[in-house]
Amino acid sequence: MPSAVPRHVHRPPREHRVLGPTGLTVVCGASLFITSLDSTAVNVALPTLRSELAAGPSQSAWIVDAYTLTLAVLLLLAGALGDRLGRRTMFRAGLLVFGVGSLGCALAGSPDQLIAVRVLQGCGAALLGPNALSTLTTAIEDPVRRARAIGFWAAIFGLAAAVGPLVGGSLIDALGWRWIFLVNLPVVVLALAASVRIPETRGGAPRPFDPVGLALGAVAVFGVTELLIHGAHAGFGGVTPLVCGALAVGGGVAFVAVEKERAHPVFPLALLRRPTFTAATVSAVLAFAILAGFLFVSSVYWQQQRHASALETGLALLPATLMIAVVSPLSGRLLLVVGARRLLVGSGLLLALGAGLLALAAGGDGYLPYAAGYLVLGLGFGLVNPPITNTAVTGLPAQQAGVASALASTSRQLGSTLGVAVLASVAAGPHLDQRRAWLIALGLGLAVAAINALAGRPRRRVEAAAAPGAKQPERAGAR
Repeated sequence: MPSAVPRHVHRPPREHRVLGPTGLTVVCGASLFITSLDSTAVNVALPTLRSELAAGPSQSAWIVDAYTLTLAVLLLLAGALGDRLGRRTMFRAGLLVFGVGSLGCALAGSPDQLIAVRVLQGCGAALLGPNALSTLTTAIEDPVRRARAIGFWAAIFGLAAAVGPLVGGSLIDALGWRWIFLVNLPVVVLALAASVRIPETRGGAPRPFDPVGLALGAVAVFGVTELLIHGAHAGFGGVTPLVCGALAVGGGVAFVAVEKERAHPVFPLALLRRPTFTAATVSAVLAFAILAGFLFVSSVYWQQQRHASALETGLALLPATLMIAVVSPLSGRLLLVVGARRLLVGSGLLLALGAGLLALAAGGDGYLPYAAGYLVLGLGFGLVNPPITNTAVTGLPAQQAGVASALASTSRQLGSTLGVAVLASVAAGPHLDQRRAWLIALGLGLAVAAINALAGRPRRRVEAAAAPGAKQPERAGAR
């Protein structure tokens, strides 16, 4: 009789069961959270690292930038590997490498050792990010659930930026700086255990690798970063700045020349002809430069000049970080109402206003002027990330979801790298000069607003001549 058939006979074997949309979102989101947390929490530890590991100013900058620069360089390769070899495979490899790197960071005994292991940690994070996002976009078939998952994913960046200084400060004061890396290990273990139930997906047409383009891009970005960091602390005279400048210019020119000739370049230069994509990518670089510079400079200021503890520093930054956490999820909803372009214009103006308030507050002893600047800066940054993700990810071919999501993330990490190199370096010295950093941040915020205000004008004329049915898809994502 049918009723006598045991119900478990009809269930698939345990190893063949896969996580549903909610489970996938939680597991993939947890991996993004710990990798993003590491790029924010470490800023609060820098004064402690200077005293306990005798890290110099340039070494402090590289402790942050070794991680973000590795991410920026390898994200595109990691996405292509996921398209070819399987995204779950690369996701699990990323968890293992990130876990080993986190343990190595916790055991480091010198600044140079910490910088080296931060590179390994960045390799793992690069494998995690694009393959987790492309798994969500390809494994979740329902459009509504997929949109919610991507919105949650975008909000995690803001959440990690929000809680990073506070969590980092709490761990440093209670247990020591090594725990900002050890705290990653339980999450890695749990994510690895759950990853056996993540479906394996691949790109429909795997992209050939472009190691030459990848290497040239890495050389150019490294040259710019080292030039800025070295120049700020040791001057721009001498052999090192000359070599770094040659690497930056030569690597950049060669990268463009090689990529133009590639059938499958690591970065499709043709995408730069799309105004909304270009504006979103540049906006990501500028906005994350402001965020990374803000976290670096503010953490050093409160601990080095105001003699606050790591936890007190996290609390001082709470107006910005709390605003980021609250506004980031709401930004996804605003995206559907006002469109990505207008949201990016508004966020750029708010970033500029917040930086301007901090420039006015610099040098004063009162906390309220700083709190006002942090509040406005947090509001601007909370609004900026979802429209960047929406425009960048949805504007690229679906069959190469790994590369598409990697392009969205690469611009963020590149911005973080340059933000520390520029803002932290111009403020460096025995007496931290915040005002110069905030004035640069003000200009970057205005640039975000201007670029996105101009990016939509040509397209608006095209839309006006198009049929009503053709307007609708464009309006939600790039208006």
